Amino acid sequence: MKRSLLVCCAIVSVLLIFSFFFKGVSFFSTSSKEPFNAKEVPSGSKSTYHLSLEMDEDEKFYVEAEIDITNVSEENWNEIVLYFIPNMFTKENAPTLENPASVNIHSLFIDEKVSDYSLDKDTLSLPLSTQLPPGKNIKFRMVYDFTLPSEGLRFTKEGENFHLAQWYPMVPTYRNGWNKQEYRTRGETYHTSFSDFRLIVDVPASYTVVSSSDQDDSFKIKGTEVLVENEKEVFLGVLKNASPLEKSSSQNKVNVRVFGSNENPEQKKEVLETTVNALDYFQSKFGDYTGKQFDVIIGGLGMEYPGVVTVGSIYNSKPVDIDSLKRMVVHEVAHQWFYGMVSNDPFKDAWLDEGLATIAERFYYGNFEKANYALQKDLQKRTGTTLPVNLSLDQYLGQYGSNYFYGKASTQLGMFLKKNAVKEEKALDFLKSYISTYKYKEVNTNEFVRFTKHYFNLNSNEEFEGWLELN
Repeated sequence: MKRSLLVCCAIVSVLLIFSFFFKGVSFFSTSSKEPFNAKEVPSGSKSTYHLSLEMDEDEKFYVEAEIDITNVSEENWNEIVLYFIPNMFTKENAPTLENPASVNIHSLFIDEKVSDYSLDKDTLSLPLSTQLPPGKNIKFRMVYDFTLPSEGLRFTKEGENFHLAQWYPMVPTYRNGWNKQEYRTRGETYHTSFSDFRLIVDVPASYTVVSSSDQDDSFKIKGTEVLVENEKEVFLGVLKNASPLEKSSSQNKVNVRVFGSNENPEQKKEVLETTVNALDYFQSKFGDYTGKQFDVIIGGLGMEYPGVVTVGSIYNSKPVDIDSLKRMVVHEVAHQWFYGMVSNDPFKDAWLDEGLATIAERFYYGNFEKANYALQKDLQKRTGTTLPVNLSLDQYLGQYGSNYFYGKASTQLGMFLKKNAVKEEKALDFLKSYISTYKYKEVNTNEFVRFTKHYFNLNSNEEFEGWLELN
């Protein structure tokens, strides 16, 4: 017995010695952390879209939109409210446009019965004859046509090409009522949950369809239905005489296509190389891009959509130079993770996708070790950014708030990561863990802070005070 006791004591002593020299290795517990339970922001509504679009030779588009809408909130619904953004570019709502859009609604149904409706700017409202309780669904159907404005915003004709963003009725989230904000020309004022889409698109033979789908070639066959799964929205580019440059990414073999002017092949080549490099980098750091194809359209406003981005200018500015164009590409590619995979309400928490996409852009350019994040004080002096970065768009006193969402948010987050992660790889591991934890979920500021405190073992909100407003 004494000999056995001596052997046990010796084993324990060896383990203690090993634990002293190999810090961080525990022989008695696998982890000092409690398991983390992610709490996504509930969407309140769930939608499945069936969209059929046809373009004629006179550049008019005809649409039949069917949406199965399910009440997944805890309240009874008395009405259905949708975004209908094309209406914002008609002569009535955009009188300064030289060539405004036209919109004509032919018929509108709820569960195959003709429905009353009202359309005020981009808000389409339909009363329900009986309340829709939680767990139940209705079928919405709308037949309409439109033309695009020449100087619209995202929904626009760009030269001989058509950019169809937010071209269909879109279902908002539902939180103590429909979460539908007034349309603004700066920032995203629309917010939808992850949905499935079935698309049929028919355009004249001289046009190429570029979309959020991996199966754009299928649109060439009239009547072919294409499925887009688990995305926040669907973008369509209808491009005249398009001939893309193509290349596969090294990571995950994503087929990258760049569409742009054939008169500037060097620009297309540089944008293609940048896009492939950015995709490879972000996939290696954050996890695989979810699609098999990724498209870049050169021309128009720099903006992200699922599976496709447009690059060229910033809110009606002149086209940017090649270096700015490539940096824009990197930023929009980063959005495929921070927006495309992890969702946030861009009206209430714009910093969560713009700030994180900007910090990802900094990592891509190797700025983590080099950056002097103490420039925060200079930033405040230059721009007067004394407010928190997570206010809603309407709280920035008529400004869009870009100095907050992009600049101050990424700088403050960079300072935080520099202090708590110390090394670049740990900071990137934090972002990768954030993405994997909330993939296909919605996050708000409070949940981001809760996750971050758990990840870095923080017990208070002290490091977020001043730049974030927390409830």
